[in-house]
Amino acid sequence: MKTVDTSLRHYLLPNINDNGWKYISIMTVFAIFTALIWFPLGVVFFALSVWCFYAFRDPDRVTPIISDALIAPADGVITSITKEKGPDCLGFANKTFVKISIFSGICDANIYRCPIKSKIAKVFYDCGKNFSLSLNKDDIGNERLSFSLKTSNGYEFIIQQTSTLCSKRLKAGFKQGQEFLAGQRIGYSVFGAYTDIFLPEKVSPIVCVGQKMIAGETIMADLHSDAPRIEGEIR
Repeated sequence: MKTVDTSLRHYLLPNINDNGWKYISIMTVFAIFTALIWFPLGVVFFALSVWCFYAFRDPDRVTPIISDALIAPADGVITSITKEKGPDCLGFANKTFVKISIFSGICDANIYRCPIKSKIAKVFYDCGKNFSLSLNKDDIGNERLSFSLKTSNGYEFIIQQTSTLCSKRLKAGFKQGQEFLAGQRIGYSVFGAYTDIFLPEKVSPIVCVGQKMIAGETIMADLHSDAPRIEGEIR
Protein backbone atom coordinates (compact mmCIF):
# COMPACT_ATOMS: atom_id res chain seq x y z
CA MET A 1 0.00 0.00 0.00
CA LYS A 2 1.24 3.51 -0.73
CA THR A 3 2.49 5.75 2.08
CA VAL A 4 -0.27 7.52 4.02
CA ASP A 5 -0.22 11.31 3.65
CA THR A 6 -0.42 12.89 7.11
CA SER A 7 0.75 16.36 6.09
CA LEU A 8 -1.18 19.51 6.97
CA ARG A 9 -1.82 20.08 3.27
CA HIS A 10 -3.69 16.75 3.10
CA TYR A 11 -6.24 18.06 5.64
CA LEU A 12 -6.46 21.67 4.50
CA LEU A 13 -6.54 20.96 0.74
CA PRO A 14 -8.34 17.63 0.22
CA ASN A 15 -9.28 16.18 -3.16
CA ILE A 16 -12.46 17.80 -4.49
CA ASN A 17 -15.14 16.10 -6.58
CA ASP A 18 -14.95 17.54 -10.10
CA ASN A 19 -18.69 18.29 -10.10
CA GLY A 20 -18.35 20.38 -6.94
CA TRP A 21 -16.28 23.13 -8.48
CA LYS A 22 -19.30 24.85 -10.06
CA TYR A 23 -20.96 25.22 -6.63
CA ILE A 24 -17.70 26.42 -5.08
CA SER A 25 -17.24 28.94 -7.90
CA ILE A 26 -20.77 30.30 -7.51
CA MET A 27 -20.30 30.78 -3.76
CA THR A 28 -16.93 32.46 -4.29
CA VAL A 29 -18.32 34.89 -6.88
CA PHE A 30 -21.15 35.77 -4.49
CA ALA A 31 -18.60 36.35 -1.73
CA ILE A 32 -16.58 38.76 -3.86
CA PHE A 33 -19.66 40.56 -5.21
CA THR A 34 -21.35 41.00 -1.83
CA ALA A 35 -18.07 42.07 -0.16
CA LEU A 36 -17.90 44.99 -2.59
CA ILE A 37 -21.45 46.00 -1.62
CA TRP A 38 -21.36 45.26 2.13
CA PHE A 39 -18.25 43.65 3.59
CA PRO A 40 -19.91 41.77 6.52
CA LEU A 41 -22.23 39.97 4.06
CA GLY A 42 -19.21 39.11 1.94
CA VAL A 43 -17.60 37.47 4.97
CA VAL A 44 -20.72 35.31 5.39
CA PHE A 45 -20.56 34.14 1.77
CA PHE A 46 -16.83 33.55 2.09
CA ALA A 47 -17.54 31.24 5.05
CA LEU A 48 -20.16 29.47 2.92
CA SER A 49 -17.59 29.08 0.15
CA VAL A 50 -15.18 27.37 2.55
CA TRP A 51 -17.98 25.10 3.78
CA CYS A 52 -18.95 24.29 0.18
CA PHE A 53 -15.31 23.43 -0.55
CA TYR A 54 -15.22 20.83 2.21
CA ALA A 55 -18.74 19.55 1.47
CA PHE A 56 -17.48 18.36 -1.94
CA ARG A 57 -14.26 16.78 -0.74
CA ASP A 58 -13.51 13.40 -2.29
CA PRO A 59 -11.01 11.67 0.01
CA ASP A 60 -9.27 8.42 -0.72
CA ARG A 61 -10.37 5.61 1.59
CA VAL A 62 -8.58 2.44 2.69
CA THR A 63 -11.04 -0.43 2.13
CA PRO A 64 -10.49 -3.70 4.05
CA ILE A 65 -9.93 -6.52 1.56
CA ILE A 66 -12.26 -9.11 3.10
CA SER A 67 -14.48 -11.02 0.67
CA ASP A 68 -17.38 -11.57 3.10
CA ALA A 69 -17.39 -8.10 4.66
CA LEU A 70 -20.03 -5.48 3.92
CA ILE A 71 -18.51 -1.99 3.92
CA ALA A 72 -20.36 1.27 4.67
CA PRO A 73 -21.63 2.90 1.44
CA ALA A 74 -21.89 6.40 2.90
CA ASP A 75 -20.40 8.71 5.51
CA GLY A 76 -22.77 9.61 8.31
CA VAL A 77 -24.60 8.45 11.41
CA ILE A 78 -26.78 5.35 11.68
CA THR A 79 -30.26 6.55 12.60
CA SER A 80 -32.11 3.22 12.69
CA ILE A 81 -31.80 -0.52 12.18
CA THR A 82 -35.09 -2.28 11.44
CA LYS A 83 -36.58 -5.29 9.67
CA GLU A 84 -38.68 -4.23 6.71
CA LYS A 85 -39.91 -5.34 3.32
CA GLY A 86 -37.77 -4.34 0.36
CA PRO A 87 -38.66 -1.54 -2.08
CA ASP A 88 -41.60 -2.38 -4.32
CA CYS A 89 -40.03 -0.40 -7.17
CA LEU A 90 -37.32 -3.08 -7.47
CA GLY A 91 -39.66 -6.03 -7.01
CA PHE A 92 -38.72 -6.85 -3.40
CA ALA A 93 -42.02 -5.97 -1.68
CA ASN A 94 -42.53 -9.58 -0.53
CA LYS A 95 -39.03 -10.10 0.83
CA THR A 96 -37.86 -9.08 4.32
CA PHE A 97 -34.52 -7.35 4.86
CA VAL A 98 -32.55 -5.78 7.69
CA LYS A 99 -32.57 -2.07 6.83
CA ILE A 100 -29.79 0.19 8.10
CA SER A 101 -30.42 3.91 7.65
CA ILE A 102 -27.49 6.34 7.44
CA PHE A 103 -27.87 10.12 7.51
CA SER A 104 -25.15 12.06 5.70
CA GLY A 105 -25.07 15.65 6.90
CA ILE A 106 -23.85 18.82 5.21
CA CYS A 107 -20.38 18.38 6.75
CA ASP A 108 -19.91 14.75 5.69
CA ALA A 109 -18.06 13.74 2.54
CA ASN A 110 -20.98 13.04 0.20
CA ILE A 111 -19.29 10.41 -1.99
CA TYR A 112 -21.04 7.02 -2.12
CA ARG A 113 -19.20 3.73 -2.46
CA CYS A 114 -20.05 0.14 -3.33
CA PRO A 115 -20.40 -1.88 -0.09
CA ILE A 116 -19.27 -5.23 -1.51
CA LYS A 117 -17.88 -6.75 -4.71
CA SER A 118 -21.02 -7.08 -6.81
CA LYS A 119 -22.95 -6.22 -9.96
CA ILE A 120 -25.66 -3.56 -10.33
CA ALA A 121 -28.70 -5.76 -10.98
CA LYS A 122 -31.67 -3.35 -10.99
CA VAL A 123 -31.99 0.45 -10.94
CA PHE A 124 -34.98 2.72 -10.23
CA TYR A 125 -34.93 6.53 -10.09
CA ASP A 126 -37.75 8.84 -8.96
CA CYS A 127 -36.97 12.53 -9.46
CA GLY A 128 -39.56 13.57 -6.86
CA LYS A 129 -40.77 17.14 -6.60
CA ASN A 130 -38.48 20.10 -7.29
CA PHE A 131 -39.18 21.37 -3.78
CA SER A 132 -40.69 18.67 -1.59
CA LEU A 133 -40.52 20.87 1.56
CA SER A 134 -40.13 17.67 3.60
CA LEU A 135 -37.36 16.50 5.91
CA ASN A 136 -39.02 13.09 6.24
CA LYS A 137 -37.06 10.68 4.06
CA ASP A 138 -40.16 8.49 3.64
CA ASP A 139 -42.17 11.29 2.02
CA ILE A 140 -43.31 10.23 -1.47
CA GLY A 141 -42.36 13.65 -2.86
CA ASN A 142 -38.66 13.22 -2.19
CA GLU A 143 -36.12 12.37 -4.86
CA ARG A 144 -35.09 8.71 -4.59
CA LEU A 145 -32.51 6.46 -6.23
CA SER A 146 -32.85 2.74 -5.57
CA PHE A 147 -30.68 -0.07 -6.90
CA SER A 148 -29.93 -3.68 -6.09
CA LEU A 149 -26.55 -5.36 -5.93
CA LYS A 150 -25.93 -9.04 -6.58
CA THR A 151 -22.78 -10.84 -5.47
CA SER A 152 -21.17 -13.80 -7.25
CA ASN A 153 -22.39 -16.16 -4.49
CA GLY A 154 -26.03 -15.09 -4.86
CA TYR A 155 -26.46 -12.53 -2.07
CA GLU A 156 -28.72 -9.57 -2.91
CA PHE A 157 -28.44 -6.16 -1.31
CA ILE A 158 -30.37 -2.96 -1.92
CA ILE A 159 -29.25 0.63 -1.54
CA GLN A 160 -31.81 3.41 -1.49
CA GLN A 161 -30.73 7.04 -1.43
CA THR A 162 -33.20 9.79 -0.59
CA SER A 163 -32.77 13.56 -0.74
CA THR A 164 -34.97 15.99 1.19
CA LEU A 165 -36.30 19.52 0.63
CA CYS A 166 -35.39 19.62 -3.08
CA SER A 167 -34.54 17.24 -5.90
CA LYS A 168 -31.79 16.89 -8.52
CA ARG A 169 -29.26 16.23 -5.77
CA LEU A 170 -28.51 12.51 -6.26
CA LYS A 171 -25.94 11.70 -8.93
CA ALA A 172 -25.40 8.06 -9.92
CA GLY A 173 -22.01 7.01 -11.25
CA PHE A 174 -23.03 3.61 -12.59
CA LYS A 175 -25.18 1.74 -15.09
CA GLN A 176 -27.22 -1.43 -14.78
CA GLY A 177 -25.01 -4.47 -15.25
CA GLN A 178 -21.84 -2.68 -14.21
CA GLU A 179 -19.55 -4.43 -11.71
CA PHE A 180 -17.74 -2.79 -8.79
CA LEU A 181 -15.29 -3.74 -6.09
CA ALA A 182 -16.02 -2.93 -2.46
CA GLY A 183 -15.10 0.68 -1.72
CA GLN A 184 -15.23 1.92 -5.31
CA ARG A 185 -17.04 5.20 -5.92
CA ILE A 186 -20.56 4.79 -7.31
CA GLY A 187 -21.95 8.33 -7.06
CA TYR A 188 -22.42 11.40 -4.91
CA SER A 189 -25.07 13.72 -3.51
CA VAL A 190 -25.26 17.49 -3.26
CA PHE A 191 -25.29 18.64 0.38
CA GLY A 192 -26.22 15.38 2.11
CA ALA A 193 -28.94 12.74 1.90
CA TYR A 194 -30.21 9.58 3.54
CA THR A 195 -28.85 6.18 2.56
CA ASP A 196 -30.71 2.97 3.39
CA ILE A 197 -28.90 -0.32 2.88
CA PHE A 198 -31.01 -3.48 2.91
CA LEU A 199 -29.24 -6.64 4.09
CA PRO A 200 -30.58 -10.20 3.65
CA GLU A 201 -32.70 -11.04 6.70
CA LYS A 202 -30.25 -13.63 8.04
CA VAL A 203 -27.27 -11.25 7.96
CA SER A 204 -26.81 -9.50 11.33
CA PRO A 205 -25.15 -6.07 11.32
CA ILE A 206 -22.10 -5.54 13.53
CA VAL A 207 -22.88 -1.84 13.93
CA CYS A 208 -25.48 -0.10 16.07
CA VAL A 209 -27.66 3.02 16.07
CA GLY A 210 -25.71 6.21 16.67
CA GLN A 211 -22.42 4.95 15.26
CA LYS A 212 -20.50 7.08 12.79
CA MET A 213 -19.86 5.41 9.44
CA ILE A 214 -16.91 6.06 7.13
CA ALA A 215 -17.74 5.17 3.54
CA GLY A 216 -15.42 2.60 2.07
CA GLU A 217 -13.84 1.75 5.43
CA THR A 218 -16.30 0.83 8.20
CA ILE A 219 -17.28 -2.85 8.22
CA MET A 220 -21.05 -3.07 8.76
CA ALA A 221 -21.63 -6.83 8.55
CA ASP A 222 -19.97 -10.20 7.99
CA LEU A 223 -22.00 -12.37 5.62
CA HIS A 224 -21.03 -15.61 7.32
CA SER A 225 -21.04 -14.50 10.94
CA ASP A 226 -23.66 -16.05 13.24
CA ALA A 227 -23.11 -13.45 15.97
CA PRO A 228 -26.28 -11.73 17.22
CA ARG A 229 -27.00 -8.09 16.46
CA ILE A 230 -24.99 -5.80 18.74
CA GLU A 231 -26.23 -2.94 20.89
CA GLY A 232 -24.36 0.19 21.93
CA GLU A 233 -24.51 2.96 24.51
CA ILE A 234 -23.23 6.53 24.70
CA ARG A 235 -20.18 6.94 26.90
